[in-house]
Amino acid sequence: GNETTLCTCPNTTICKVFQKGYILLYPFNTEYCLVCCSVLYVMWKNVGRRISHHHIPHTKPKFKLQGVVFGPLLGTSAVIIGACVFMMYQIQVTSLVPSRQVFVIYYSYYIVLLPLMSVGAVIGTIIHALEKKELDTLKNPTRSLDVVLLMGAALGQIGMSYFSIVALVATDPRDLLNSLALSYSVLLIFQNITQNVFVIDGLHRRRITPPGKEEDTKEEWNREAYSQRRVSVLELGQEIRKASLSYIHTYSHLSWKRRVLREISFFLVLCNIILWVMPTFGAHPLFENGMERSFYGYSTWFVIVNFGLPLGVFYRMHSVGGLLEVYVTA
Repeated sequence: GNETTLCTCPNTTICKVFQKGYILLYPFNTEYCLVCCSVLYVMWKNVGRRISHHHIPHTKPKFKLQGVVFGPLLGTSAVIIGACVFMMYQIQVTSLVPSRQVFVIYYSYYIVLLPLMSVGAVIGTIIHALEKKELDTLKNPTRSLDVVLLMGAALGQIGMSYFSIVALVATDPRDLLNSLALSYSVLLIFQNITQNVFVIDGLHRRRITPPGKEEDTKEEWNREAYSQRRVSVLELGQEIRKASLSYIHTYSHLSWKRRVLREISFFLVLCNIILWVMPTFGAHPLFENGMERSFYGYSTWFVIVNFGLPLGVFYRMHSVGGLLEVYVTA
């Protein structure tokens, strides 16, 4: 008849795993759709595209972890501390009564990290202005799309931060948690803007090819061919020593501008990775602290967060790609 029965799962553990897993995988589905749209757009723009005869094809630089020391150290520290804060946050928020202290720790972590990222991006932008690299004015659909995606995706976090600032200023900005959330929102807007300027400026800089590039390439091929042979323990020790000397040689011969740009880029890459992981896997203080929700109402704030959160997650992921390109071309 018209009677309906609820579908009961025989194993509650498996049901909870699938229920929680679906929520965690939701941002990946959104990112996958955005990436597919981006790739299809680039393919469409390249149909019938002709390269100018004056355009000289260049080999794409490879990613090498050489010439950087402080960026990986600071970035790894930020990732480790962020992972600890994230685990504490998840444990406390999943309890029946979330502790107020966990929100203070979460916002404090961001308040320390975001200014460091902003200062690094500003310094990198200044170094770009001091460099003698020419701007690449050739039409490039991929680069144009990268710029549009960076600026468009940043609107998600900027929009949520703006509405959060309005709610916090209108309620009680002198409260400790409110003041931390207010500082977090302001710093997040500033960090998004400075990072976008740094990445977009770096993407439009032409890479300078060093004069001895061919000799370096031949030497690299010889090293790769040699490394493919079987080596003894003694030869392995010699190879490690050669690699260490090569790393020190590369670090000492890089110009200070390129060195600083690589340090900043790698630091920002690791920071964006941890800032991508935390909201992707369930850290949503803007919705769980209840301050903005009580001001706007559940339904209105739910719509704002659902619009801005996927864009914010995509922004962090896309920023990693742009920063890696800035790193390898520095």
